[in-house]
Amino acid sequence: MFQPTINGLVAVSSFRALDGASAEIVANQLRAKRSWDLVFDRIYLFGDHDSRLATPATEFIPCEDFPHIAPMVWVAAQSPLPACILNADIVVAPNLKQLLNEGWSKGLLAMTSQRLEFDPRTEDYFRARVVDMGADFFCAMPDVWKAAYKDIPKQFRIGHQRWDNWMLNFLWHLCARRFRDITTLGPIFHPKHGDRKMPHHIAVPDSAFYHQIGFPPPL
Repeated sequence: MFQPTINGLVAVSSFRALDGASAEIVANQLRAKRSWDLVFDRIYLFGDHDSRLATPATEFIPCEDFPHIAPMVWVAAQSPLPACILNADIVVAPNLKQLLNEGWSKGLLAMTSQRLEFDPRTEDYFRARVVDMGADFFCAMPDVWKAAYKDIPKQFRIGHQRWDNWMLNFLWHLCARRFRDITTLGPIFHPKHGDRKMPHHIAVPDSAFYHQIGFPPPL
């Protein structure tokens, strides 16, 4: 029932193309990727190859702008290791893998976190705080991602609303008490920024997974 210490961790994300993006977007994504390179054993980035983000552990997956969430979930489901789906500007703490291992050792199947917002001008992570109910980070075992892929509405896109609410409630429904929130441990940081774009209208059928929105109990 309980998972042993797991030494590997995978990241799945999509980034805004750096060429043509604002200086703010470029800086936020490069900062986040530097933090990932210290933590994740394998990184799958939806987007065209960019040498500024490339490492031996990083694989690029060509796609359209603002790709759908379902293919990202499918990639997470193929991993033999726990996989995280997270936004491209999220900075992760260097001890993220150890914090997640605490959860796996207790038999958890999935974890999430609210984002602690920091000022990118100072990068003072000790002053970062929760300012909204956004969830830009989900981590789960492969079988959980396989189940999510079967049910997730195919219309959802990265950078657009509703998919994180759906995912929160799906994981609640599937994992119950084996789904926990690691916000208070402070591993997930989000830069304060503007320049938000949501060019697609996402119309999805109604679902019970929209109606009981909330974060699970803390780890």
